Amino acid sequence: MELARKPVLGIKPYIPGKPIEEVKRELGIEGDIIKLASNENPLGPSPRAIDAVKRMLNSLHLYPDDASFYLKNKLSEHLNIPVDYIITGNGSVELIHLVAKACINPGEKVVLSKPTFIMGKIESQIFEAELVELPVKGNRHDIDAIIDALDDKTKLLYIDNPNNPLGSMITAEELDRVVKSLPENTLLVVDEAYREYITREDFPDTIDYVRKGLNVVVLRTFSKIYGLAGLRIGYGIARPEIINILLRVRLPFNVNSIAQKAAIAALDDTEHVERSRKLVEEGKRFLYKEFEKMGINYIPSEANFVTIKLEMDAKEINSKLMKKGIIARPLNPYGLKNYLRITIGTLEENVKFIDALKEIIT
Repeated sequence: MELARKPVLGIKPYIPGKPIEEVKRELGIEGDIIKLASNENPLGPSPRAIDAVKRMLNSLHLYPDDASFYLKNKLSEHLNIPVDYIITGNGSVELIHLVAKACINPGEKVVLSKPTFIMGKIESQIFEAELVELPVKGNRHDIDAIIDALDDKTKLLYIDNPNNPLGSMITAEELDRVVKSLPENTLLVVDEAYREYITREDFPDTIDYVRKGLNVVVLRTFSKIYGLAGLRIGYGIARPEIINILLRVRLPFNVNSIAQKAAIAALDDTEHVERSRKLVEEGKRFLYKEFEKMGINYIPSEANFVTIKLEMDAKEINSKLMKKGIIARPLNPYGLKNYLRITIGTLEENVKFIDALKEIIT
């Protein structure tokens, strides 16, 4: 008799970007390592968030506020939505899990793109959904294929916008077409982890669908532009009936005290957010220019990373980069053998990456 449930045995575990300490141990590197693998903010957290963390250190013996009262109120003010439309999570990835756990019955359809953030697929497998993976078209979500795939058996439609790992974006007009095509009992989950990096005016106002009472869940995170990836904090936005369903399957005290206080402080530091956004825009321009000089194909990105297509196996390229003290993200687990994803770093980090890549491929 197997100890594991049958669907669990068929799951390929999530493979994160290699941590700096792991690379140092494996390769015996003692100097600085540049990590461009996990789409973290190279500027780090807001100084206000760091101060908030320091002020919490003497209270670590106390359980956190299970309701995230002050953080939800800050988000309510920030987003102009009622508090009961908000749920907090241990990163937005926990909320992907809660949606699947609360909503999917075995055999119900889950529709998502290929590639997309891989946890949508893994959660669908855990709860024995019928998984429908739709190949992207021109490195973008195939809106026509998504609409065609929807039917009365579809329980969840998962869309990441911008797409991870490609960085492409769907527009307000395109998402509106999808929303108008949703069957009555289908829940649309829109993962907006990189929302704060968007500068385009045609990005969807996804929260407006929530205000209208539609079956839409919007997921966001403090791990990217806010620089709090190590604290694991994210949030979801949906109408109260959906929030109450998710709360039934949430573990108690899922968001720690330090994360809550740091997130509140980070929301107040708009200057840090703007500095972070500007750094990414400048970094993308630099990398695009360098890739063009090198004859490397890249996918224009709306997020804080760029994905490139290489002639060699990306895993092999990354192994050589790591020996030079740089960690990138090969997309082999997504079935993209020749694609490498690079987080936008500081100018110094970007220059070192380009210099190392030139040495490897020329």
